[in-house]
Amino acid sequence: MGEFIGIIDRRVALAVFFLILAVYTATFNGPAASPDAEVSFQTTSALWRTGSLAIGGTPEAEALIDYARGAAPGSSSVRAGVGASDEASYYGWYGVAQAVCALPFYALGRLVGHFTPGIEEAYGATLRLGAGRSEYFAHLFVGWRTPLMGAMTALLVALACIRLGLTRRQSFIGGLAYGLTTFAWPQALADLSDVQATFFVALASYALLVMRQRYSRSAALVLGFSAGLGLLTRVGVAPLIVCIDVAFVLVCLQAKGRGALQGAPQQDQRLALLLRGLLPQALALAIFFALNYLRFGTLLDSGYGEALRGGLFGGDPLTAGLGLLISPGKGLLWMAPALLLVFSGARRAGRHGRSGLALFALCIFLGAFLPALMIRGWHGAWCYGPRYLLPALPILWVLAVGGFARSDIDDTPRPVAIALLLLSLLIQVPGVLVDSFCYHEMAVQAARERFEVSSSLAPADAEAERFDALHFDFGFAAPWAHWRILRQRVADLGEEFEAREIFRYETSLRLVPSERREHGFGHLAWVHLNRDLGGRIWPAVGLILALAGAGLVLTSRALDRS
Repeated sequence: MGEFIGIIDRRVALAVFFLILAVYTATFNGPAASPDAEVSFQTTSALWRTGSLAIGGTPEAEALIDYARGAAPGSSSVRAGVGASDEASYYGWYGVAQAVCALPFYALGRLVGHFTPGIEEAYGATLRLGAGRSEYFAHLFVGWRTPLMGAMTALLVALACIRLGLTRRQSFIGGLAYGLTTFAWPQALADLSDVQATFFVALASYALLVMRQRYSRSAALVLGFSAGLGLLTRVGVAPLIVCIDVAFVLVCLQAKGRGALQGAPQQDQRLALLLRGLLPQALALAIFFALNYLRFGTLLDSGYGEALRGGLFGGDPLTAGLGLLISPGKGLLWMAPALLLVFSGARRAGRHGRSGLALFALCIFLGAFLPALMIRGWHGAWCYGPRYLLPALPILWVLAVGGFARSDIDDTPRPVAIALLLLSLLIQVPGVLVDSFCYHEMAVQAARERFEVSSSLAPADAEAERFDALHFDFGFAAPWAHWRILRQRVADLGEEFEAREIFRYETSLRLVPSERREHGFGHLAWVHLNRDLGGRIWPAVGLILALAGAGLVLTSRALDRS
């Protein structure tokens, strides 16, 4: 096993990081597109400007409050230093760590914006979803945080593969394939909390792997803090954190008699390791409850009370399960077909005495999958791929890499593995080059005509039923409909689309994206900056080339057979 990571091994992982970050930076979406992401940004903005978690003071924040989604009114028990002490204060529903981790990026964006007032003014003169806009470069740099964390997750995948005994070349391909052939790519270009939560879950899992091979105090501490930050980023990853903690406790308790491991600890040392891993999580949990109380007056309400009363849960588990696994518009089978190699990887892990890895991956998957069955919006709304399963993806992918790596006994023929990887890549490309909001806006309009629902349903329930149905229809399925939208744009046929051509049903309906951002490739940050704001993109091009160059140099050195 690869208990120790050498300099060349680190070069492999860093090569993956720089190459993936170059691709992600070239294709990321820039300022927040969704209301949910905007709420998190406005929390960061409020923290910087006022020292408060209460959003307000910008056109976007006021629109979000009026929109009454993603933010909830605070309680009269709010204390000084955390927010205004009146009922008019509004707070985001989403994890506080998502906002806090963005502060350095926000500060850098404010600094750049100070020296580019013309671009800031041009951005302020535009609208998004009917609301005014502000703080362009702060939005831009905060948005870049998700590509950065997505690339760091790919780095962790490569390191985990090395630690599990795969060759440097196999680990390099595995990390690169995670970043480019799964829906981790389009997800990392958006700005929701799933990417940051996924990074922290992956970091905690990697620290657990280090602990499994040699008992490291620093690894236990990393596990504890990353698990805590994951919880504070997105409370929905709590079941995955529980799985990691159970495995961590078992690793510590089973230390006795395992002389093959480096530095097997005595009983008092095992207790110290447990405390290092669990105390940071206890602190994170205390912060979570305290902020709930200070903002909303109760320990258990993080602001989702309105959503719960609006029917956040109570969906059909069968529909959700089939949708997450096999629906052509959101299912894992279609959005990341190379994950089929997980089964081959699990068999290989069993042959090499690592059946615990397969069991851990299964528990992590179930920790993400089972709670999503209870959510009415199992599909994750207007995003590309099953985003609620994203936190489990890195661990599943590490197992899948073993399914296409060369070994003594190959369960998966190499051409089959290569074909699955290429198909997975072809599925991600349209999700990157066609804005998910553009696709969903047109799909929702066409679905109102295409799918009949009961007339007794309330308008919101009817809309939700149609939205579920479009993900199960091959004509509406995201990967293929995205390709058809992209084909028309590459042919320069304009921004008026025939629903018959895009969604494959008989109709005369014609569709036009309502926002300029959704026209052409305007959702890409550098196209938007140059086309709509008159900004220069040479600094971004220079950064992308520098990242790619560093990745290629590290690749040549790390994989040099000599």
